[in-house]
Amino acid sequence: MKLIELNLQDKVMMMTLLPVYQNYEAEISNEKLEDIFPPDEFQENFEYFKDYFSRGYTTYICVINDEFNGFVSFHKVSASAPGYAKGYDGWGHIAEIYADKQSRRLGLGKTMVIKAEEELRKLDIKGIYLTDISGNDDFWKSMGYTDTGKIEPEEGGHIYEKIKGVL
Repeated sequence: MKLIELNLQDKVMMMTLLPVYQNYEAEISNEKLEDIFPPDEFQENFEYFKDYFSRGYTTYICVINDEFNGFVSFHKVSASAPGYAKGYDGWGHIAEIYADKQSRRLGLGKTMVIKAEEELRKLDIKGIYLTDISGNDDFWKSMGYTDTGKIEPEEGGHIYEKIKGVL
């Protein structure tokens, strides 16, 4: 398993990540893939996908045996790259994390979170936060995150934090 940084200019990399991203969106929304990304609207689907990863976030792709099996996106919250919850300016934000179903329970999530934390520690951050809409409480607690008891209003995810002293 290795992690490689997404290069938005690499068309092969982008086309390889696209179906992984589409599966992620279908899974978190509980909708059919073709309902979210109609096959006859490929160009529109690809533009949405490209814009999604062009928001000023850093993304690492998890690769096993030359196949893309997941990704993690993160950034430092600022006016130009806001996070999903209010009140976290200057914090690191794990915006998205996904491991495809066939690759779960192999340590991908842990590996991706550790990489995001390593990269975010290089920045002057107050801590790291994320919102979880999938109910992965045990995972986030095992990674040292605390459930704040707050709910992110748009998608209803639980907000988890890890303060700088714990990083």
